[in-house]
Amino acid sequence: MTGGASIDRFIFNTTQAYDQDDFGEDRITDFDTDLDIILINRTTFTAIESEDSFEDVFATVTSDNDAATEDAVIIYNTDNGNLFYNQNGSDAGLGSGGLFVTLDNAPVVGADNFSFVG
Repeated sequence: MTGGASIDRFIFNTTQAYDQDDFGEDRITDFDTDLDIILINRTTFTAIESEDSFEDVFATVTSDNDAATEDAVIIYNTDNGNLFYNQNGSDAGLGSGGLFVTLDNAPVVGADNFSFVG
C-alpha cells in the first residue's frame, strides 16, 4: 500500500475475527510517522478489549521471535518494520495472530501512530 504525500489512514479491518490465512500480509511503502496513522479494528483484533488504550496493547521488539512471547497484543519489530497481532499474549506462539503488515524502511513508530476503530 502506498498512501501518498498527504495524511494517510491505513485501516486493518475485516467483518470477522482475525485469521492469518484470510487476512494475509500487507506492506506499507511510505509510512510517514508525522502524518500517517494505522487504524486497528477491535472487531477483527478480538484480543483488544474495548477499554484498552493503544498504550495498553502496544510493544516493540527487535526480533520476530520475541513477538511470540511478548505480553502485548500489537507488536512492532523496530529492526525490520514487521507488525504482528499476538492474540494470546505471553503464551508461546501468536495464537490465531501473525504478521499482518510490514512498514518499509522500519520507521520509528509509537503508540501515537495507531488508533482503534470499531
